[in-house]
Amino acid sequence: MGTDSPSVPLTVSDALPNLRVGRLSRADDLTHHRPAKHLIAQRRTYRRQHLASLVRGRLRGGYDPRHRALSRRIVGVRGVASELWELVAKHPAWRVLHSVRTDAPTRTAQGAGAIVLDDVVIGPAGVFTVQAVYRPVEDVTADAAREAARRAQEILNRATRVPVTVRALIVFVRSDQPRVVGPRDDVEVLTEDELVPWLESRRPMLTDRELEIVYLAARDRRTWSR
Repeated sequence: MGTDSPSVPLTVSDALPNLRVGRLSRADDLTHHRPAKHLIAQRRTYRRQHLASLVRGRLRGGYDPRHRALSRRIVGVRGVASELWELVAKHPAWRVLHSVRTDAPTRTAQGAGAIVLDDVVIGPAGVFTVQAVYRPVEDVTADAAREAARRAQEILNRATRVPVTVRALIVFVRSDQPRVVGPRDDVEVLTEDELVPWLESRRPMLTDRELEIVYLAARDRRTWSR
């Protein structure tokens, strides 16, 4: 990997001016998030709110579409996480964060509101946001993935002062023929088996120091809520 860019701040304090550098509390450290944490919480809430109808549906041999959709999403996100753990096991320089929620406002109406990222992957090849798709029953577009990457890039650039590009990935789980409807510019579409080889094949974009600065910011929950 090359030398640090002249634009990268000289100290961690310079690089992360909006964060309190030091030991993170467990609540603020996103490395404690398990895969699909956000979806598991949604499913638990849905079960609590619709318990009677869920029980009746099971007794009749039916299923609840919303509950099933959440369960399928959880399976997909866990499948992608398993592949990413293999990447980290082989290449410890790579880092993975799960269920990253951003509430940070943007300057445009399009960017308003919260986004939850299934995974944020950080490594020598840069930063990637991952949207997992499990055996889709409806059309999949690249819009949400593209917007998630844009928001993540805006937040990390502002938080670290490291010029980083975030690329969006849509990863299909248990689907041999991934299909995205509409424009897919700047979004890479992969299967779960293709994910790790594709990441391994990317050329280095970040120095070791830049990677550590970005990771230090990304793992801090407060970065995403400013």
